[in-house]
Amino acid sequence: MDMMANLPVAVIGAGPVGLAAAAHLVERGIRPLILERGESVGAALLEWGHVRVFSPWEYNIDAAARALLDRSGWTAPDSQGLPTGGEIVRDYLATLAALPASAANLKLGAA
Repeated sequence: MDMMANLPVAVIGAGPVGLAAAAHLVERGIRPLILERGESVGAALLEWGHVRVFSPWEYNIDAAARALLDRSGWTAPDSQGLPTGGEIVRDYLATLAALPASAANLKLGAA
């Protein structure tokens, strides 16, 4: 197992699940390489960005991601509000991806 301790970790996708996984890794002191095929974080969500989701913000924000964002001074959206896909990208994913712990290892347009 010691051999594997220094191996890089890659996260595939910079959507809600990928960036949450990256946040959990960062919490553990691991700096993952985040590979996103799209030209922006949340690219798949932006395809239906005008559609309002059925779950409020409180269920769309990962706890580890929120901890990173809170430490940066982020103001969370109303926990009971129902965001659109575009709002999830703009108000959560883009902000999370811009944090130094994410931005340094985020590769957009990765094919």
